[in-house]
Amino acid sequence: MEENIESTENKTGIEIPITCTDNSGQLKGNEKSELAFKIFNSGIKRAENLLNINVDSQNNKIPISEDKLLDSYRAVIVLSISALDAYIKTFLIVEIKKSLNEKVLSTELKKYIKEELFTKDSLHQYVLENNFYETVIEKFDEDFEKRSFQGQKSIDKYMKLAGVNQVFKLVSNSADKSVDKLLSAIENFTQRRHLIVHCGDHDLTQTELTENKITEKDASDCIKLVSLIVNEIHKISQSK
Repeated sequence: MEENIESTENKTGIEIPITCTDNSGQLKGNEKSELAFKIFNSGIKRAENLLNINVDSQNNKIPISEDKLLDSYRAVIVLSISALDAYIKTFLIVEIKKSLNEKVLSTELKKYIKEELFTKDSLHQYVLENNFYETVIEKFDEDFEKRSFQGQKSIDKYMKLAGVNQVFKLVSNSADKSVDKLLSAIENFTQRRHLIVHCGDHDLTQTELTENKITEKDASDCIKLVSLIVNEIHKISQSK
């Protein structure tokens, strides 16, 4: 079957292919990886274990001191946001590598390659080489090693590289939830995770040692939120 390669010239004057389609106009290779979803479910299970640390297998309450319970709830938030981070990162790695291997580049991915993976001079150096896409994948791996995907701005920005635009709007529409409430909630829990990890969940504006308050509901709501986001993204990706 004959392929049609569409390319666009970037500001350096070098053409990088954007899409590669067959004569039917359909993008090739539409298999979806389950790896990211499995990684999320493994991570969120750890958070759920800590949320229910004071309940045994017969659903009976186990006496645990309040300070240990509260710290368990703090750990739930850290693990929940980490599970979301791991899902987004793995999802992006799988989808972007598939795009690179198939030479199916979205406009956002092309922009990311030329502006974040290469300098203007190095792009000129590599783009005409036979192993250009192998070089792109190597640089992509190096870049993602140092990135985290926490907070709605970071997630929204990098999901565009996988061709998922306005991811939280898609999630809110799919789940019939308010997009503003969704964005506010994920930002609040991401910031709370940062406070726990980097400040020990202490209020550093106080002269006395002051811990921020946390409840079982806070921990439970965090699990529900990230689970909602991931399940909806997974559902959307499977329907593409």
